[in-house]
Amino acid sequence: MTSTTTNSVREALLDAARTLIRGSSIYELSIAKMAAEAGLARPTAYRYFSHPRDVVSAIAEETIYEIRSMIRDRDSSQKPAAYARAAVKVFTADSSVNRQVILHSSVQAQDGKWVAQENTPESLFVDWGIDPHAARTSLTYFRGAMYSWAAGFFTDEQFAEETERALSMRATL
Repeated sequence: MTSTTTNSVREALLDAARTLIRGSSIYELSIAKMAAEAGLARPTAYRYFSHPRDVVSAIAEETIYEIRSMIRDRDSSQKPAAYARAAVKVFTADSSVNRQVILHSSVQAQDGKWVAQENTPESLFVDWGIDPHAARTSLTYFRGAMYSWAAGFFTDEQFAEETERALSMRATL
């Protein structure tokens, strides 16, 4: 298969997974259902993903990549605030999927099964040359807003408002 075909099959599978997650629960996701939704044979889907957690991880990675791409050209000192705003924009663009991915990823991280350390805000701050401890209060508030949104306690609009509140707490987030 060419890389274009490989990428299009992978994207078709991820799109199918998002459709399934929107319609039910992340815990109902299976490779077989994803293949059927994409109109592909199950063995084809298994060539790309061996377990639903791999699919969730791929969705999360694409989401983080999109956020990072939105802020790539920003000055390092502007990146924390830009990152928070981009996260709100990207997460809320597909709330029903991203809420579940965030909560699932958090549970997996607690179990030590899936931790994307290079994408934590603290590691990003270090990459940008910013001391993450300097923004501890606003970062904690942002995380609280994100998890409250993911759990359904905040609407998309409230998540955006609470993120702005977090940003106003300290200029470095």
